Amino acid sequence: MGSTAIVVEDLTKRYGDLVAVDRVSFTVDEGEVFALLGPNGAGKTTTVEMLECLRTPTSGNAYLKGFSIRDPSSVREIKRLIGVLPQEFNAVDNLTVHENVELAAAAKGAKNVREVLEQLGLWELRKRTFSKLSGGLKRRVGIAMALVGDPEIVFLDEPTTGLDPEARRETWLYVKQLKKSGVTVVITTHYMEEAERLSDRVAIIVRGRIAVMGEVRRLVVEYGGKTKLVFEELDGRAESLLRERGYELEVAPDGRTVVKVERHQEIYEVLSALRSLSLDVYPEIRQAGLEEVFLRVIGSRLSERGELV
Repeated sequence: MGSTAIVVEDLTKRYGDLVAVDRVSFTVDEGEVFALLGPNGAGKTTTVEMLECLRTPTSGNAYLKGFSIRDPSSVREIKRLIGVLPQEFNAVDNLTVHENVELAAAAKGAKNVREVLEQLGLWELRKRTFSKLSGGLKRRVGIAMALVGDPEIVFLDEPTTGLDPEARRETWLYVKQLKKSGVTVVITTHYMEEAERLSDRVAIIVRGRIAVMGEVRRLVVEYGGKTKLVFEELDGRAESLLRERGYELEVAPDGRTVVKVERHQEIYEVLSALRSLSLDVYPEIRQAGLEEVFLRVIGSRLSERGELV
């Protein structure tokens, strides 16, 4: 990573008695993909909209490439630096793909419309009316509108909401291309797989506060829990043997047997123990991931506040 692209310091947003964002602080390095995760209403979008200079903080500050979001003289420079795909993105229905992206380019004084359209595979579709596009193509046009002008920082708010699996994976590819080109990317998403595949670091926000933050692998190790071996069927002898050897077993809702292990080596030890009983079984291996981290963190933080989880 290079130098720091974004510095957020005790950023807070209140609406009367409601604290939407509560003293949030983090940094994002140049060329990093940083994800903000959290349940609906956690404060993700409000945080991003303050960084985009769309909302004014109640207190605290943030700096994008050294420019303060609270300094009116810096706002124009920040707008030049960033590209934005809002969660509720839409374009002008009766204009073509090319015309919509041209509008975004004109607002930024950008000249790279064709380059961006070609990069995103939209050049051949440039004359198609926006209203006639599929949901995936519309989202791709939104990304194109965010990328014109070669922004140094790109904000993607729920970039794949409503997309089919193929369109979602295409969007992931574009984000990876942005990272390779050195662009700093901030994503808000509720898709754990998306965050896990794309992000260098994530921050999980609960009730307007950052609950945990760090590199994806470190968080998975710290909060993700044990690896699960899921067996279609284990007889009583096998279950007894594994319990005698100290393994944790449980029955899944579908009736399959789940064996939990701490270390990768234990997978082989479990299989070896079962083969000593002449059982040739092949379990489904479920590694811990961001989804387990998310559920554990959300549950613990809500429990601390005496609320239902």
